[in-house]
Amino acid sequence: MTKVLLTGSSGFIGTRLTKRETSPYCIESYSLRQTNVEELDFTGIDSIVHLAGIAHRLEPTPDQLYFDINHTLTTALAKRAKSAGVGQFVFMSTIKVYGEQTGTAVITEKTLCHPEGAYARSKWVAEQDLLRIADDAFRVSIIRTPVVYGPGVKGNLLRIMLLASKPIPLPFANIENKRSMIFVDNLVALLDQVIQQKASGIFLPADHQALSTSTLLRIIRLELGVKEYLFHLPGIGRRLLRKLKPSLYSRLFDSLLVDGSQTNARLDFTPPFASDHGIREMVKWFKAIQ
Repeated sequence: MTKVLLTGSSGFIGTRLTKRETSPYCIESYSLRQTNVEELDFTGIDSIVHLAGIAHRLEPTPDQLYFDINHTLTTALAKRAKSAGVGQFVFMSTIKVYGEQTGTAVITEKTLCHPEGAYARSKWVAEQDLLRIADDAFRVSIIRTPVVYGPGVKGNLLRIMLLASKPIPLPFANIENKRSMIFVDNLVALLDQVIQQKASGIFLPADHQALSTSTLLRIIRLELGVKEYLFHLPGIGRRLLRKLKPSLYSRLFDSLLVDGSQTNARLDFTPPFASDHGIREMVKWFKAIQ
């Protein structure tokens, strides 16, 4: 059985990987907070799945911290793994390396990258270092994820569920944007294929269906058993929100479309779960922790 060294096992995606009833490979989990890269034992390791890192934070975070963890630590781990004879390095990156691309354009593997902000730039420079040391004996797999959702989710989606759980009117009706996301179990299934096939290159995971903000809120409230209570935010309200909170406005009203068809074709992969199933599972988890 393939032996995988996993970092970031206590995180959202890592927990989903390690808590499955069955796994197609043997996982050894390491915490890079407790173990120095130089102390890691790569004996028998076939692949590394590197999930550990600092995600985009809303609270103030020094730029250098992003680069220390997301870039420097990643590069050090990869170089040690290569020297030890590990055959594959899977790096969890982010769709944000493409920049804040919103609107009608569709992101593909060939879209030019224009990372903005320390988080995206730290992931981007880590990607470049990894690709420079990749060869036939050390295959590098880079997964650029859009928003990942499902049981255990944190950040904005958790905040949205907390807001949706309150029986109050919300100004999210008639929003016709489309945003690509990936259900965590679909991402895990794609990771399985990348590892089993020793596939290398850039991969864009995405659910088949892109959702509007209005549709997402309707499904969440339906599963929560809360009346829909959505109303249309007038134009002046939208303009004010866009001026005062441009990043929040973009997440709520702009489209962000990811074309995962080339990734799926290369891996001969079909995401096994529909978006509404993933949202139901996420809401079920949310209700259980309240």
